[in-house]
Amino acid sequence: MERAIKIFLMVCVVSFICGSCSKESDSDSSSYQITYTLKGPATTAQVQYTPTITDPYNIPDNYEEIVSVPWQKTVTLIDAVGGAGFSVSIDGGIPGAKYQMSILGKDGSILKDGELVLDNEGYGVFLINYYK
Repeated sequence: MERAIKIFLMVCVVSFICGSCSKESDSDSSSYQITYTLKGPATTAQVQYTPTITDPYNIPDNYEEIVSVPWQKTVTLIDAVGGAGFSVSIDGGIPGAKYQMSILGKDGSILKDGELVLDNEGYGVFLINYYK
């Protein structure tokens, strides 16, 4: 299941970049910031997210972390990147526990949000995507 999530997130990142690569955009240095947030009762979670991308020809691969909850991370994306993905995986949590996930704009406005609810074994995976 984790492998499927990793593959899906990587496909999302690659599709955003492939659609944005063009020689005409080399001189365009416009960018925007987004912030990922995770809140809930767990102490740790595995997160995957679209990382900071400031060069369409150099895409970082540091998009997966084990983090302490609550957690937030702000990244910068070039305008050519048409959106961002954010997934959370929790294993061994409290059955039925709820987690709030958000992708926020620079001004703190909610661009996309969702709720992860753990199953009866304390496991859950959830993905949200924001498209400009």
